[in-house]
Amino acid sequence: MRDMFIQDSTLRMLGRGLDLSMARQKLLVDNVANAETPEYRRKDMEFLSLLLQEYEKEERKELSLQKTHSEHLTGTQERWGMKEFSQEESIVVRQDGSGVDIEREMTMVLENALYYQALTRMASGKLNGLSIAIREVK
Repeated sequence: MRDMFIQDSTLRMLGRGLDLSMARQKLLVDNVANAETPEYRRKDMEFLSLLLQEYEKEERKELSLQKTHSEHLTGTQERWGMKEFSQEESIVVRQDGSGVDIEREMTMVLENALYYQALTRMASGKLNGLSIAIREVK
């Protein structure tokens, strides 16, 4: 909904990236919180694949691209078999049946936090540039 008010495609994409990163962070934190829960299966989302899919949608909308060949503009869903989020059914890393490796999860939480920080810095830089441009026009 808020995307319709943001005219700049870069800011729209950064906002979507921030939303995806936050959603992934929630899944990863749930995994950490349930690391000791017997039979719990970790959940995750393909952050970069989803972001690329959003980028491709934005590019098609911005450029009004049309498919001229069957291999052009293939969505990431077909390319990587991506889902909104996945639950790993067969991986068991503990004797109690839990599918959560706490060290791996904590590394992924940190990695995702770094993505989020990078996106916020990019958004801040973009907004700062727009602010400077507005002041120069005055």
